Amino acid sequence: MEISERDYDILVDTEITVDVMLGNSNITIAEFLKLGDGDIISLDKLAGAGGDIYVNQRIIGTGDIIVIDDKLAVRVQDAMDSDNVVRYFFDENLV
Repeated sequence: MEISERDYDILVDTEITVDVMLGNSNITIAEFLKLGDGDIISLDKLAGAGGDIYVNQRIIGTGDIIVIDDKLAVRVQDAMDSDNVVRYFFDENLV
């Protein structure tokens, strides 16, 4: 599929949801209900491994988790090229 300049123009004003996944863990509902302040849930990633960046539930890259002004942020380290991201939005009829 050829992406035209008009397609790009339509896309730039489209709002998207961006999620950053730090890792996963499988626990039972009973374990979840027992969680309290200060409890720790171990994740399946190593410390410093960064997070997976998702747009509308599709992974588009990875990044390092950082802190800016007491807020968490993600510094993009590896991302899908822009043509593939745009193609994904049009293929999935997200715009």
